Amino acid sequence: MLGLALAIVSGTGAARNLWFAVSGATAEGVVVRQLEELAVDWRAELPGPLGKAQLGIQTAAAERVYRAVVDFQADGKSYEVVASARAAVHLYPLGSKVEVVFPPGRPERARLRPELPDSWVQAGLLLVATVVGAGSGYTWWKLALWRRARRRVVKPAG
Repeated sequence: MLGLALAIVSGTGAARNLWFAVSGATAEGVVVRQLEELAVDWRAELPGPLGKAQLGIQTAAAERVYRAVVDFQADGKSYEVVASARAAVHLYPLGSKVEVVFPPGRPERARLRPELPDSWVQAGLLLVATVVGAGSGYTWWKLALWRRARRRVVKPAG
């Protein structure tokens, strides 16, 4: 049952990503600004594999990271999409052009093409999920038939 549930969840996600990449409308966007954030890795300061609880105020060094804001045009209106990827350097320099993908008629749900999952990996994941799901479903069905056959009560003749 767990294999079937895992196959359904991963297969659904892979199918959704593939469908988005293939059927999505595209537009060319331009990086208009960079969002600056502070990121902290608390695990770097804690000793041991899981860290050790310490009393008092905890501090950790912060690092400046940047995320690009891309402006694009769709249906005669201007939209902005913020990159998911963030790094200590500008992954998308100001003024650079980036391809944007969005569901047809829904430009507010846009994503940057370079940040989409690889299509071949998603297709492979979908294939594996299908095989695992079919195998789990077949095994579950055969087990149900076997249990039903064992529950049959044979009535004595007469």
